[in-house]
Order: sequence, then structure tokens, then C-alpha cells
Amino acid sequence: MNLSTTLRVRTYELDSFGHVNNAAYLNYLEEARSEFLKQMGLSFHDFARLGVQLVIVEAHLQYIRPARYGDEIVVQGEVHEVKSASVLLGYTLLHTQTGETVATATTKGAFVDAATGKPIRAPELFRTTFLSYLCSHPIPSPSFG
Repeated sequence: MNLSTTLRVRTYELDSFGHVNNAAYLNYLEEARSEFLKQMGLSFHDFARLGVQLVIVEAHLQYIRPARYGDEIVVQGEVHEVKSASVLLGYTLLHTQTGETVATATTKGAFVDAATGKPIRAPELFRTTFLSYLCSHPIPSPSFG
């Protein structure tokens, strides 16, 4: 099952060339992750209740076409991989009017203890939820390193 949310490009996200600054895409991914969690039936309150955080330890973005002020972008997401202490999410950002791909991305999130910041195994609630959204045919993840 795919996850999806829609964003609109705002003026303060633009660079001097009039298109979305590359760093703004990380904010788009953060917003999408928050929405994806809601769509999966999870919330940030679940993190607090369980005393964990999901921190992004790796991000890979490929910029394909520029997005400009006012453009509406749909961010589609998939769970690519679930490990004992991390999850790999994939994103495709599409221009809603043209259907063209604006960017693709992956992020790796690692679970850490909220009090100590040390890596921990994913709580069962998160692990089973992410596993239920795992792609049946995952796209190969990029190599980090």
C-alpha cells in the first residue's frame, strides 16, 4: 500500500533562481514522514509514550525537475526495508498538474532511546506497522557511503 500527501511550494522555499532550494526537499520529506505515520495509524505521541525517537541517519535525494512557487507536489511513499533498529523509506515527488517526477529520495531512520540517544531495537508497535506497509516488490535502495 502506498502512502501519499500533497504539499504546495511556498515563496520562502525558493532559491535565487526561482525554484525550490535543494535543502527544502528535506523539509518536504519530514512533512511527508509525519503524514505517512498518521496514515499508518501511528503518531508522534506513540514515540513519546514508548520513550523512543526515529532519527534520520541517512538521506539520498535525486533532483530531476525544478519545482516553482505555487506548484502542487504529491509525495508518494513506500516502506522499502525494515530492520531490527531501522526503517528505510522511499519517496517519489510528483508535480500534480503534469505528473512529472520532480525528485526521488530515500531516508533511513534509526530508533534511539529518547532519554539516552543510544540506538535500540524498534518497538514492536512500529516494527509490525512498518512491516505491514513493506513493498511487495521494493525498489533497490541506493548505496550510502
